[in-house]
Order: sequence, then structure tokens, then C-alpha cells
Amino acid sequence: MTTLRLYLRAGWPDSEPGLPWALLGARGEVSAQGDGAPAGWPRADRCELILPAGRTLFTQARLPDAVKQPTAAVLGFALEEGLINDPAANLYAVGAVLPDGRRAVAVTEAFPVRRAVAMLKSAGRLCDRILPEESLLPLPARDGWSVARGADGWLLRLSAARAIRLPYCGELAEQLLFARLAAEWPPASLSVCGADAALVGARLPAWQGEPRQLAAHDWCSGQAQQAFDFANGDLAANRRWRDWGPALRRSGLALGGLLAAQLALTLGQAGWYAWQKQSLSADIRAAAKPWIGGQAMPGSSALAMTRAVDKLRLSHGLPARDDALELMGALAALSGRELQTRSLSYDSGRLKLQVAEVPADTLQRWRSQLAAQQIRLDVATTQQGTKELSLSREP
Repeated sequence: MTTLRLYLRAGWPDSEPGLPWALLGARGEVSAQGDGAPAGWPRADRCELILPAGRTLFTQARLPDAVKQPTAAVLGFALEEGLINDPAANLYAVGAVLPDGRRAVAVTEAFPVRRAVAMLKSAGRLCDRILPEESLLPLPARDGWSVARGADGWLLRLSAARAIRLPYCGELAEQLLFARLAAEWPPASLSVCGADAALVGARLPAWQGEPRQLAAHDWCSGQAQQAFDFANGDLAANRRWRDWGPALRRSGLALGGLLAAQLALTLGQAGWYAWQKQSLSADIRAAAKPWIGGQAMPGSSALAMTRAVDKLRLSHGLPARDDALELMGALAALSGRELQTRSLSYDSGRLKLQVAEVPADTLQRWRSQLAAQQIRLDVATTQQGTKELSLSREP
């Protein structure tokens, strides 16, 4: 994951066209850097805005135990006596709980930060983190200092929760500032970034010891360890898609694969059923061809097969299935002279008769007796109110 780190130069975006930038790789290494307008910034997965040293106040606030997530209003009220401006005009970032129960707090003026974030958003950049430059200094050892030379002053990190910038004002004045700072927070150890150990030692003549040499420090390559982050509340990037996107993409790919496999299985099964149907149809045609003779036209094979069956039945001394006389004889044997027929028709093995009223119990008796001869009797009422009897051979 790449990170675009931007250094908030004073006057941007009103009097300065661009910002210094650095592109960091996944391990925090600087792969490119420059200074220019937003159009020339490289693309990156994340964006960090660095506040220049000296624009952040690092302090502590004692809060009630009931306050678990302090708001800006609560922090402003708790720190009001130590601020030189209106507490509502500031941004607050809360750090860890200190051993004495107080909370570490970083404070910076809100307007320039909000202005810069709004301009970055209009340029298509969302700030994932807003960090003070002092927080990029290496963490000092317990009760020690980390010191580095900045662009316009000394940067000192006195603990994970406290940092300060001392301006360049001559060696003597700087000695007084270092001495006052050492009197309030005496360093048990000293870590110097870069090759400035001698300069730092000259400003702390009362300190006896050998400073620990660290790699040179700048805002581009500094690691944000236990840093205060002002990108909270309405300044948060809220990149929900970035956080959930990879998991959703993986789930979508898995679901798409399952759907594709299901579709392939369904299509294969449908093709197999179609092949089975075609194969069965071919078998039926081959089996029926000797019975119907020749090639039957669609829709006429049933009649041809019925006639072929009738020929076989007649050759064995059985009545034909497609025989009107057989059906009329079976009905006449049951009804005798009780049945008064008004009309009679015969078509494709079905005999239809319109008759006068016949009692229901008589019809039920005829139906059961004809069923014993494998003849089906259906009764319907026509629109004229007459009964219509329909006789046909059962399969």
C-alpha cells in the first residue's frame, strides 16, 4: 500500500500553488518526492497531511473518569486556561492515558487544517491521517529525549506524549532554552538524529553522557509511532469502500465462480435432457415405423397406429378399437329400448350420442358395466339441455 505524504506549507492554498510531497512504499521507504501543484502529485492508496513543527501544542488534561471518549467541547473546557485562543477554534487529538491518570492531548488551530482538507478533497484526495511533524521523530527511550534539526528549529520529542520545537536563535539563547527544558524534564538519555551530536552536546553542557546516534530525520521518511492524528470526526476520510472493498471483491469473485459453475451445470443438465428426449423420440419412431408403415406426417401417427392395432386385433378375432359398431352394440346390449337417441356421430374411435333424459343411477350402472368391457362412458350436458353420451375404448 502506497502513501502520499504532503507537508502543509504556510499560505497554501491561497498564496502557495503547491506543496512538498513524498511517495512512501509499503514499508515506509521514500520512492519519490517533489514539490508542486496537486495535478502533479502521484497516485497513492493513502494520503497523509503533515503539520509543520511548532503549530501543535502537546499537553495533558485531567478528565472525569466517566468520560471515555472526550469530545472537542470537553477537551476545550479542560484546557481553556492554557490556551491563548478560543477553545472552539482548535482541533484536538487524544493520546494515551498517562501514569498519573491524565490524558495526553495535541491541539492545533482548526481553520488552516480545515481549509487544506477541503482543498485536498476538491482535488480528489482524502486525508487518512493528519499528523504533527514532531510525531514523526523516533520514540525516545524511557525518560529520554529524541532531538533532530528541523528546517527552522530544533525538534525535540520528550516522550510519546510530549514534543516541542525550539527556534534557531543563536548558540547562547539556545543553551538557555535547552537548559530550561532540561530543568523541567531532565533527560535520562539522549538520541540525536543525524550527525549533530556535537551541536546538541554544546547546548546541554550540564548533561553528562554519550548521546545515541540515530539516522538522519526528515518529515519524508519519519515513522509515525504513537502519533497524534487530527483526522477524526468530520475530518475523517471515511474510506469504507477501501476498507471493505478487498473482502467484498473476494466474496464477489467467489460468488461469481459459484454462479458460473451452477450455470454450467444447469446448461449441461439441460443439454443432457435434450439429448435424452431426442434419443427417446428416435427410438419411438423406429419402434412405431413397422406399425404405421412409411413416414407418418406430424399429427397423424396416432391415427395410423390405431388402425395398425385394429388390424392386429381383427386378425386375432378381437373387435377393432376403432369400430363404431362394436361400441354401439355394447351400449345397445345394456340399454335395450330404454335409450331414445336424437343424434349420433363417430370420429376417431369416439362415439357420441345425444339422448333423452336418462336417470343417474342408470348411467352409473351402464358406466360400471361398460368399464368391465374396457369401454369408457362419459356424460355431458349440452347447451340445449340434452344429455350427450361419449363412448371410447380405454387404453
